Amino acid sequence: MSFYEDKIFPFFMEKATKTFRREIAELIAQAEGRVLEIGAGTGANLGFYSAAVTEVIGIEPVAAMLEKAQRVVQQTGHDFPVQLQVGDARALPFEDDSFDSVVACLVFCTIPDPEKAAAEAFRVLKPGGTLLALEHVLSERRWVQRLQKGMNPAWKHLACGCQLTRDTASIFRGAGFRLHKASHRRHPKLPAFAGELLDGALLKPS
Repeated sequence: MSFYEDKIFPFFMEKATKTFRREIAELIAQAEGRVLEIGAGTGANLGFYSAAVTEVIGIEPVAAMLEKAQRVVQQTGHDFPVQLQVGDARALPFEDDSFDSVVACLVFCTIPDPEKAAAEAFRVLKPGGTLLALEHVLSERRWVQRLQKGMNPAWKHLACGCQLTRDTASIFRGAGFRLHKASHRRHPKLPAFAGELLDGALLKPS
């Protein structure tokens, strides 16, 4: 990793995700049982888990982010165990059907092979389990799509691989998920190119 990816980008990422704090808190409050958080980052989401959770395992590809997340774990003092580890969402080191909930907030825009990561999330979830996702996605409006596609080459360079043009709902459906309570909506406080969201719970059918 470069100095920018290790030291500068995590700072801006943490600031940017504060815009979604309310939405993320409401989403993560739905998690229960044994939870896998994909893209745990600096641990900003760890305080949102409820008493319905028995364990959280967080994976993150950037070790420098996990160093900050580990400090959050120590400060938060959860009643359930929290384990953080460097990992790749495209090759999860967990057995099939081993989690009750999988959490993914603002990560599928960046994963190089999102189809493989979605398939892995589906694999490790128990039948009837939920994928709780908040992702900015390709707009349904054509003029916004043109804007997103025009900005994407520069954006993904500055944002360490983040893509503005992912049709993440289709990716999840292709992996076998049902959208269940997830919906496509617009965030009122964000510019159009970054404010188109897939938000809610996706179900792994029993």
